[in-house]
Amino acid sequence: MQNICKLAAQKRDEETTMTDQPGAGCPAAPESSIAQPSRFETLYLGYIRVEKEKGTDVIHSAIEKLENSNQTNWESVTMEVHVSTINLIKTADRTLLAEHRVRFVSFMALGQHEHHLGYIVHGGPRIFYCHVYQSDSSCADMARAIQNACNARYQLLLAKQEEMKKTHKPESPGIFSFWKKLKKKSAEGDSRAVVTK
Repeated sequence: MQNICKLAAQKRDEETTMTDQPGAGCPAAPESSIAQPSRFETLYLGYIRVEKEKGTDVIHSAIEKLENSNQTNWESVTMEVHVSTINLIKTADRTLLAEHRVRFVSFMALGQHEHHLGYIVHGGPRIFYCHVYQSDSSCADMARAIQNACNARYQLLLAKQEEMKKTHKPESPGIFSFWKKLKKKSAEGDSRAVVTK
């Protein structure tokens, strides 16, 4: 999972502008063969800013901090895992609480107990947030769904790269290349002239 997320993160569009808000600033990615999203009822403990983009210890520390935080800020949600986004929908009124782009997920891990799950999202240059969830049972299925989304996203990036290679046309040499060749021919001509004398 960590390698897939890391590879996908490395292939992100570098021209995308990101803000200081978690999961913001990314254009929508096309959906792939995952036709229906995976849905999970879970408790969203919130997010916390972290110093690193990966590390099981980073996630475990974030889980511990949020688990000991004010529980009134926790929210019952339905997590919908799509190939391009992870959507959090409030259980109470079915409104969208948050949307995280899969392309910005850099690391994911279960907690020390499997009923906790955390993943780290890029929020901007050198800005990382860890989002934490808690379920009554194991979060393993939730983790697998996110891993599948990362895999699908990575495959989309590879396919896009291959398509770009096929359609890319070589550029014209340009004036610099023309003068370089001309200078080379001129030098060869001078060399031949010296030899014939």
